[in-house]
Amino acid sequence: MEQRWTPHGSEVIDPTLLQGLAILSKANGRSVVEELNNAVSVYLAQELPLKLGEDGLALLIGEMHERGQITRA
Repeated sequence: MEQRWTPHGSEVIDPTLLQGLAILSKANGRSVVEELNNAVSVYLAQELPLKLGEDGLALLIGEMHERGQITRA
């Protein structure tokens, strides 16, 4: 069963998820924003190919390269 989160009031991010990001950010020496961006990037890299095929993943990677968010190893 898929779990869905419904915001209450002005909440945008589930407080528990935000706490998890804060813990990761401290452990990794990065900001919460960097951890959130990393988490979303990983999620998109996993989900786009499933929803849009490999072309969707190639589009995402191309845009991330253009923005300097990722570089080739």
